[in-house]
Amino acid sequence: MTTPELQQASPYTTLDLEGVRTVIASLPPLAARLGGTPAEWRVWEVSDGNLNMVFVAEGPEGGVCLKQALPHVRVDPAWKMPLDRTFFEAAYLRAVFPHVPDLTTECLHFDPEQFILIVPSLSGHTVMRTAMMAGHYHPAVAAQVGDFVARSTFATSLLAEPFERVMDRRICFARNQTLTRITVDLVLTDPYHDHPRNHWADPQLTPIVAALRTSPAVQARIDSLRLRFLCTPQALLHGDLHTGSIMTTGTDTRIIDGEFATYGPIGFDAGLFVGNLILSLFATFDRAGQAVHLDMIQTFWTSFKKRFLALWQEREWAEDRSTLYYATTDKSTQNFEKSLFIQNIFQDMAGFCATEIIRRSIGYAHVADFSVLTDQPTRTTRQKAALLFAKDCLEQKKPLKSLADFLELLYLHMSAL
Repeated sequence: MTTPELQQASPYTTLDLEGVRTVIASLPPLAARLGGTPAEWRVWEVSDGNLNMVFVAEGPEGGVCLKQALPHVRVDPAWKMPLDRTFFEAAYLRAVFPHVPDLTTECLHFDPEQFILIVPSLSGHTVMRTAMMAGHYHPAVAAQVGDFVARSTFATSLLAEPFERVMDRRICFARNQTLTRITVDLVLTDPYHDHPRNHWADPQLTPIVAALRTSPAVQARIDSLRLRFLCTPQALLHGDLHTGSIMTTGTDTRIIDGEFATYGPIGFDAGLFVGNLILSLFATFDRAGQAVHLDMIQTFWTSFKKRFLALWQEREWAEDRSTLYYATTDKSTQNFEKSLFIQNIFQDMAGFCATEIIRRSIGYAHVADFSVLTDQPTRTTRQKAALLFAKDCLEQKKPLKSLADFLELLYLHMSAL
């Protein structure tokens, strides 16, 4: 797939509700999907992210979701951006949907002139973050997300495909530089020095922020993670896998919003998801809810590891040996190399988990999870605990060699609540 030309054949126009109706009516397969006549369709806006306009249209037979890129950040019109981010989301869906059709949405249509992406409607699903903030926990989702990360990353890696195909895809997603720059800046750079995009409401967090910025161990780890993100193209990443990018009914789960897709270390997607689970954990008041969160973290990692290794084993058994760039006939050596590969993913997960917690607490685009805590002292105490946990994850005064070590550190910071 080639990258889009930004010189459109027809002038770009921002859609309104009637514009959405007109677009769908002009596409017979999508109009048939809704059924009835355009006048019968219900169209409404559901934009709640930072970047794009999002609409849902439903008719007697079904519905679709339509996303259009804006020439600026939706929540900050002064922050100008190119329009191509929906192209990369469409390209991401086309790359991973064949491997995870039960866990994401299909790209039904992409308009390269108006930068419109259309996918099936998920109006019967709930945003995972919204559900957890309301105290509705769906433990099965963690296993499903672990399965998604394993299947989508393995399938787009050199472990599964000829290098020519992987490199062609890397060329495509290497053009997603605007959103990659946002990740590098907002997640891996800005929080660790003074920047106008950083903010936190309670001055009691300021000493922790100062400690993060003056810790040589933190700074060294952040430098390492930043380079790892940019220099380790293991697989095609979702790139923004937080609980707001997951829709679920409790049994059916769909990962959406892949516009940040890029090639990078597999542990990045894993770390962002776990980081958001931990933010939700610290924002959860009751012990039963906290126990569910802890179980979800363990379930996610177990599900990911089990599926990834199973896919690797299946690939080694395949008759086509042309993609076995990471294999050996010696079983003990093979098992050691696989263990080392997974351990590196775990280390990346722990590091990127910490950067996500920090970014979502003191950087740009905070999470809403802590808003459920109406008592300000309680909210501050829990935000401090989350930040201190993240700081310890980066410093690793006691090495985090396993998930048990990771959870032990998490228990330690939870015990202070």
